[in-house]
Amino acid sequence: MKFNLKDLDPTALRARAYYEAVLIDSNPAQAKGRSFNEILTTCMYGQAAELYMLTQGFTDDLRAYKDVVRPDGVPAEVKVTECEAYVPYVLKRCNAAAFEKWRKYSHFLYIWINDKKSFEYTLYGIYEWNGKEFVVL
Repeated sequence: MKFNLKDLDPTALRARAYYEAVLIDSNPAQAKGRSFNEILTTCMYGQAAELYMLTQGFTDDLRAYKDVVRPDGVPAEVKVTECEAYVPYVLKRCNAAAFEKWRKYSHFLYIWINDKKSFEYTLYGIYEWNGKEFVVL
């Protein structure tokens, strides 16, 4: 899957990201000293992939801090990173989060790549939790 950021509705993207940014900003542990605008920018970066997926048969996971629901009804986490070299770091963080049962972390993970210089997003891989780590499908 690939998409161009220019093809998304900018108003919908900002609204979706704004909602998440408010949640993050209200919790100092999650805000990690970032300004609201920094949080909003980061949310927009990741929300672009989620918004695109909503046009592809996925639905919105309405639980706080959750991403999308696959067409088969199973929740999925969505992450965006700048390059392939950062994917192991993303997987490491997601593996750690999945072990924290209170998070109710999704067992499916979609990793997208966007270099923050272009408008192109590319799906890097789809992963499934095997009880120990996320493995590529």
